[in-house]
Amino acid sequence: MSSKVENALIWIKRILEDNNTPYQIVGGFAAHIHGGSRPVADIDLYIPKECASEILISAANYISKPLTHYIEGSWDLEYFQLLYQEQKIEIGLSPGTKILNRKSLNSDDEWVELTTDYSKSIMRRYNGIEVPVIPISELVAYKGLLGRDVDLIDIRELKALSAP
Repeated sequence: MSSKVENALIWIKRILEDNNTPYQIVGGFAAHIHGGSRPVADIDLYIPKECASEILISAANYISKPLTHYIEGSWDLEYFQLLYQEQKIEIGLSPGTKILNRKSLNSDDEWVELTTDYSKSIMRRYNGIEVPVIPISELVAYKGLLGRDVDLIDIRELKALSAP
């Protein structure tokens, strides 16, 4: 387990909770917390759009990518990136995130809106730190749409972990 990830998680969790900001851990970090084996590259999470200004003020000295609307690869979203002790933290805003459906049978790109329901978060621990994480079924569903190699690895592992 990475102390860099642990330190950054403790730091951002404190900021989020000090500002009473709901959040949900997603992406590869969520897969890792649920039991996946891939190393953690970054900490991905979502917060409600209306909470962004407070977090940006609290973390102003750590902004490595400013809050704006990005269309990158398979993602269409508003987000900002923080860099805390060399650990990337990417914070997406909801609602409004869209992902490219790689499984679409249409030849045209099909963008699917991703919804974040904070009330459905599952409380899990990373190195003893309790955080709200996207449920496995929702994580598998959106990673299935994305269909990147890393997503397929996560899906295979998550399905094996949740099999009866």
